[in-house]
Amino acid sequence: MSGSNGRVRIWFAALLRSATALVLTLVILALLGGVTDVVLHKTRHTSSNSTTFTGIHAVNVVLDGDISLTVLGKAGGQTSATLSAVDTSTPFDDPVRTANVIGGTLYLTEHCPDSRCTAQLTLMLDTSDEVDVVAGNALRIDQAVVDFNGMDGRSTVQAAPGKLIVTDTVVTGAVIGQVECDRFEDCSGVATSFAAAQTR
Repeated sequence: MSGSNGRVRIWFAALLRSATALVLTLVILALLGGVTDVVLHKTRHTSSNSTTFTGIHAVNVVLDGDISLTVLGKAGGQTSATLSAVDTSTPFDDPVRTANVIGGTLYLTEHCPDSRCTAQLTLMLDTSDEVDVVAGNALRIDQAVVDFNGMDGRSTVQAAPGKLIVTDTVVTGAVIGQVECDRFEDCSGVATSFAAAQTR
């Protein structure tokens, strides 16, 4: 009888060791999975770059997601455009940007795939260049700002949703969101979801 009891005790001890090893393995896997998820999907990295395009007289921009664009007019009759970009994302949701010059027009697109991705673009142009901007699908309106400053050529914007800020530039178009102008008449051609454009 004692031999039988001994075998049962040995069997239960082995079962307990196996269960303990299984629980420890599951805990370690859960911890590793959590750390991996944070590293791959939560931890953000920021990159920046600048590119100059020559022979530019007009710009056509399409933005998709939480992307802000500042258009700065520089006097001097230059035919080049300089694009500076700061992108923030995780390894799996980097912004996708394309830039092509066709017949003196810079065609620029940028897509942010999800809420962990943002981008801030600055485009320096000659003041007389024509600029068309279409922006949409932003999740956070404060991360989807289109800012025109010092442009004398034709400037249009379509944003849904978005925020438009205008300084020393006459802009036409439509914005579902917010519009701020240094002079009300510069934004009188912008249809907005607000009753009127707000002057700063």
